[in-house]
Amino acid sequence: MLKIDTVYKKGVLFIRLYGVINKVTKLELNQVLESAIDKVGIKYLLINFDNIYYISTDISKILDNWSKRINEKNGKFFICGYEKINNRQLVNINDSICEMNDEFSVFNVVNI
Repeated sequence: MLKIDTVYKKGVLFIRLYGVINKVTKLELNQVLESAIDKVGIKYLLINFDNIYYISTDISKILDNWSKRINEKNGKFFICGYEKINNRQLVNINDSICEMNDEFSVFNVVNI
């Protein structure tokens, strides 16, 4: 089961995840990201993994895809809570994904 909370604050969409990301729940996460990025036009997005207990192996593909779409819109894609993920290799941190220590750190990077 995955619970997704979204909060829009000062130009940044915060997505807070609770539970597990598996084959079923990753589709739900993908739909939320699609709505936010493609339909609404969000440019600055932070996904918080602090309360995730399990992540399936293909989450990295989803994050790479959406970080590229955000970057195409001249936005930024952020994650936090990455250090709490047991299998960190499942989430590929690259140049298009910025890792933050916490949610508040994003406001030091984004000037809106």
